[in-house]
Amino acid sequence: MFEYYLLLTLLIIVLFIVISSLKIGISPMPTSKSARKIIVSTLQDSQNSTIIDLGSGFGTLAIFLAVNFPHKKVIGYELSLFAFLISQILKFTLGLKNLHFYKKDFLHQDLKNCDLVCYLFPIGMQKLEDKLFDEEINTTIISNTFAFRNIKAKEIIKDNSILKTPIYIYKT
Repeated sequence: MFEYYLLLTLLIIVLFIVISSLKIGISPMPTSKSARKIIVSTLQDSQNSTIIDLGSGFGTLAIFLAVNFPHKKVIGYELSLFAFLISQILKFTLGLKNLHFYKKDFLHQDLKNCDLVCYLFPIGMQKLEDKLFDEEINTTIISNTFAFRNIKAKEIIKDNSILKTPIYIYKT
C-alpha cells in the first residue's frame, strides 16, 4: 500500500513539472558546478548589493550564490509551483537569511542596479532583452548557455565540463 501512495505522489510531482514546463516553455534545469564557479568568480568584484536569479528553478544556483555572498541579498524568481516549493524547503532547511524566493514573473519585477544571472531558453532571453531595451537597467547579466540576439556579450567563457557550455557576460 505504501508503494501505491509513493508512486501516486511521484506521478503528481511529475505531472506538475510537465504542466508547468509546457506552460512556461522550459523545465527547471540545474546549473553545472563548473558554470556556478564561473558565475561566482565573475560576480566577485561587483559593487551591487543584490543578485537576482531569473528563473531560479529548484534554487540550486541561488543557494550557491547566497552561500558564497553572505553579505548580499539573493533573490530567485520562479514560475513553476513545484520548483518554487522545493527551493523554499531548501532555503528554510539551510537557514539562509540572505536568500529570498518568489513565485513571480521576473519580467514584471524591478531589475535595476543589481546583478542578474539566468539559465533561460531562447524565448525567455528574447523577452528579457526586450525588457532591457524598454528600461534603463544598470547591471551585469550572466547567462548560462543562451545569448541575447541583439546585445553583444562583453565576454564569453566556456566552462570546463565536457559540453564546454558558454557563459555570456553582459554589462548594460
